[in-house]
Amino acid sequence: MDWLATVSVLFSVFFAVMAVERMRRALPAAELESWRDRPPLFFRLLAPLIGGLAPLVGARMDPRQRDALLQRLESAGMAYALKPEEMIVARRLGLAIALLLVAYLYWMLDLRTALSFSLVAVLLPLGYYYPDLWLRDAVKRRQAHIEKQFPFFLELLVLAMRAGLNFSSAVSHSTERIPEGPVRDEFKRMLREVRTGMSRRLALNHLARRIDLPAVTNFVASINQAEETGGEIGNVLMQQARQRRTERFLKAEKLANQAPVKMLGPLVGLLFPITFIIIVFPIFIKARDSGTLGFFN
Repeated sequence: MDWLATVSVLFSVFFAVMAVERMRRALPAAELESWRDRPPLFFRLLAPLIGGLAPLVGARMDPRQRDALLQRLESAGMAYALKPEEMIVARRLGLAIALLLVAYLYWMLDLRTALSFSLVAVLLPLGYYYPDLWLRDAVKRRQAHIEKQFPFFLELLVLAMRAGLNFSSAVSHSTERIPEGPVRDEFKRMLREVRTGMSRRLALNHLARRIDLPAVTNFVASINQAEETGGEIGNVLMQQARQRRTERFLKAEKLANQAPVKMLGPLVGLLFPITFIIIVFPIFIKARDSGTLGFFN
């Protein structure tokens, strides 16, 4: 009976995938956006289900929830790869996969004990929140990359401004001189928005909203304030570059001071027990051979 139940579950999943794929192919051609980037592996594996269910979920999404998810996707650099409604579908599919796994472990492997309740308590929340955990990690990795690369970009921007270029030309020149990465992508996007007719102030605000880092937010606020008050942008950029250098030095100093504290765990857990064994074991052998420890003879 176990194999029959397993075959039934597999056939149910197969027919569900085929039905959703049929729904996806029935969508208008406009829904098949060729401009989108390649999605991550998890979303590629579930592409038929996500692509078929996303329009149904998107039609009933709260606009505020859509905006919040879209901002998180932009901060992760995934706005051209995923849609907010696809994240909602991924949550529900993750929960469904976790339910199938729990059901398999419960009936097929006969884990009808306290362990099964532990699996339910762990797997169901993990399956539902896995897309959000993945997105949070992607945002953190991207922001860490921007924090590392942004001071170097500011230095190039200051040099270009001091060479006589205006702000837009200096940004364009600097983006061509930095390595591939999120800083280059974001500022190129900002320049494209300006070329399409958007005001520079609004394009910079969009940049700060997408990146969502205090350093970039302060940079954008300083540029906008200098533009409003008629201040010299070059001086503002020099101050920003000096401040970013100071912050980078302080952060490196903070991480260096934290290193000894972080090393205590591996030292206590790995090095000290081995050192204790190396010191105590010869003493124990000598005491046993001399008859001091008669219990072990």
